[in-house]
Parts: sequence; structure tokens; C-alpha cells
Amino acid sequence: MPIQLSPERLADLLIDPRESLDLEIKNWLDLRNDNDAKAIFAKAALALANHGGGFILLGLTETESGCVEAEGRPASLDGYTQDVINGIVQNYSDPAFHCAVHIVARGDDRLFPVVVVPGDHRSPVRAKRAGPHGNIVQDNAIYVRKPGPRSEVPTSGQDWDALLARCLANRRDEMLDQIRDLISGAVPAAALPAAPAKLDQWIEQCLARWDALVANLPADAPERCPHGFHYFAYELSGDLRAIPPGQLPALLQRSVARHTGWPPFWFPTRRGIEPYPIDGVVECWLGGDTEPGTFGQRDAAHSDFWRISPEGYAFLLRGYQEDGLEQRPPATLFDVTLPVWRAGEVLLHAEKLAANLIDGPATVSFAVHYRGLAGRSLTSVTGDRLLFDGHVARQDAITMRTTVEAASVAPNLPEIIHPLLAPLYGLFDFFDLPMVLVNEELGKMRKGNF
Repeated sequence: MPIQLSPERLADLLIDPRESLDLEIKNWLDLRNDNDAKAIFAKAALALANHGGGFILLGLTETESGCVEAEGRPASLDGYTQDVINGIVQNYSDPAFHCAVHIVARGDDRLFPVVVVPGDHRSPVRAKRAGPHGNIVQDNAIYVRKPGPRSEVPTSGQDWDALLARCLANRRDEMLDQIRDLISGAVPAAALPAAPAKLDQWIEQCLARWDALVANLPADAPERCPHGFHYFAYELSGDLRAIPPGQLPALLQRSVARHTGWPPFWFPTRRGIEPYPIDGVVECWLGGDTEPGTFGQRDAAHSDFWRISPEGYAFLLRGYQEDGLEQRPPATLFDVTLPVWRAGEVLLHAEKLAANLIDGPATVSFAVHYRGLAGRSLTSVTGDRLLFDGHVARQDAITMRTTVEAASVAPNLPEIIHPLLAPLYGLFDFFDLPMVLVNEELGKMRKGNF
């Protein structure tokens, strides 16, 4: 069955895009007639596939002030169909893989092709042919993503270790998925919960800081999430490394777990929304965008407020994406899949941050809070989940907690998230969160199939 994708999630990719290890930006490549253009695209796709998946945005170019449309927009976007894209991949890739292609509207309603490159490969992907005249793509070459960002062949033991470790992890995940098909409901043993006092203090400090930032905004300003919000907070315990302040930005950028177009703890670089140091932590508020003509134009779902402390604390507050749907008024819907995706993304972020901040074993104390639930109906925004009407929440807020070993997050993500979020779904007239839904949605998220 084809995966139904949310236009809102895809459109997130086009909001202030910047090239990164998992995102390539290309101009209007003529993928039908220009063999060099085909090779350029193929090289990017091969490198992203070996990187663990990612995205290629076509028709844009980067400038000092941000991404703008590239010159030479074709009269039709027929040259960017799924058949054209996958024909190129088939010609260059061994083993071949399938890319999803979407034509997505940017904020100004201009349409751009977005290519989703999968990254769940169990062995390195190589080029089975060279580009025109032996240029751009080399025969039998393996390409990976490197800082810059750029697509190149592995040249160090570290490059090869990362690539092979990713392939082995995909094999492990496939094996675990097969086991889950046979045995469902097993929850990994969690470490003894740490005393919540410090995490609660951290949450209170972050909420107070957010309240101060939005205090002067109008009551109905989207940036202050007038219809409710959810937040994720966690505390990492272990042997913390001493990180010089100047190294924090790069460390936090490496810790972003980008599985969707709008990842948690996104680290923007554009003036007006870039993170900044304050009170010994790193803080970012997208709702305070100072770029001329942008302040007051963000919706609640794209006005993230986050803070990360080098002491191992993190906090992210975000409004409801469902409240931005044109066909329904705000504060009426609650999507059945989004909490699973969001909790999965933040837990994977905690795992990556722990690897960058802590030497040796680490424990994650995790808290999730939803507010503004009363009166919302459980639904499937994308329409790919069959739900009967009538699941309505009457309780307005709920907080859920868990404590796990950081090393157990990736291999046991469904078993962690299912019991964590089950009480949230139960508020909607005793809705029983199916384990199969958690498994399937996390599988889509981790493969980039959003």
C-alpha cells in the first residue's frame, strides 16, 4: 500500500531551507535531456542513501540571505515525475532503490519538486556506471555525505566505520521488526527513575522564560500558541564532558535527529532566528523572528521554543500542527499519528545528544506534556488511518514520564513510546493505542517516509 504523506510535513522542508548532511539543494536540473544533470542528481541521491536517507530540493539556490528560486524555471514540472527520478536512480544505483517525489508549494505558492531518498539500506549503495565522459560519478564508486556539506567517496576509516555501522544497524532494525511481528508488547527494562526534582525545576524555568518572551504579544498571536501546545523535556545522567561554550553550536547541530522536514531542536543559522546563549544555556525561539516582514507571520506549529543546557537538559515547546488546517477551525482536531512521530524524534535526539555530551552509559529521564486537549477529536489528518468518529478529549492537559537507558532508545523505540503515550490516547474516550500503529509510524519516520 502506498504511504499517504502529509502536505504540511513536506512543506516544512521549504521553510528557510539550508543545505545539511541530509538535505541537498539543487537548481532546475534538466533531468530529461541533460546527461550531466542526471549524473549530478544521481551522485546526490547515492550519497544521501548511504548517509541514512535525506531530501533533495530542486529549483532553489542558496544566497547569503537564504534560499531563493533558481533561474530557469521550466514551463512545466513534468520533467520531475517519479518515473523520471527513479529511472535515473535505476541507471546509476546498485542496489537500486525507490525515491518518493512530491511537488510541494512554498509559502508564496510557487511549486518545487521534493525528492525523498530512503536510507534503510543493509549494504553500501554504489554507482554501477560512470557519468558522461567519466565525470561527476565514477564507475563502482561509493559516495557518502561529508561536512560542507558535500558528496564524496569515503577517504578515512571514520567515513567507512560510519557507513558500515549504519548498514549493520539497518540489518539489526529489520531483525527486530521481524521479532516484533511475532511478539508484541514487550517493554524494555528501564533504569530506576531519577529524582524528578531537577527536571521539574528545568521545566518550570523554561516555561517561565517562554511566558516572558510571549508576554507582549496579542492574546491571539499564533506565536504564543493560544489553542494549546505540547512540550518535551529530558534530563541526561552520566559522566558529562566539559564542553567549551564555543563548541556548543557545532555539537548541537550534530545532535539534530532529522527524520522529518521540521525536526525537533532544529538549529537555524539565519539572522533573526539563530540560537543564542543566555543564562548558561542555548536558547532558540522561532516565534521571535526579527527578519523584516516575517514577525507575526509564523503559525503555532512553526514557532518552536527550545533550550538545551550543557548540563544535559533539553526542552522543546511547539503548537499544534492540526490548528493550521484550512478546512477545520483550530482547537478541534488531534492527529492520531503525530504524537508518535514527535516523541520518537525527541527520544532519538536525546540519544544523539547523550552520545555527544556523555562519556560511557547515559540515562534519559523523559517528560511529555500536552495542553489544550479538551474538545479535540481524534482524527487522521492524512486520511491513511481509519478512525470512527466520537473519540473526544474532555481533560485539557496530561503529563507522562519514563526513564530509559540512552543506548536502548533506537533498538527499542516502539516499546518505549507505546506505554509512554497510551495514557494520552486514553483521554479520547478510552481509545486504545494499537502497538501496530506505533510500529508502522515509527518505521515510516525512521525511513524518511513522511
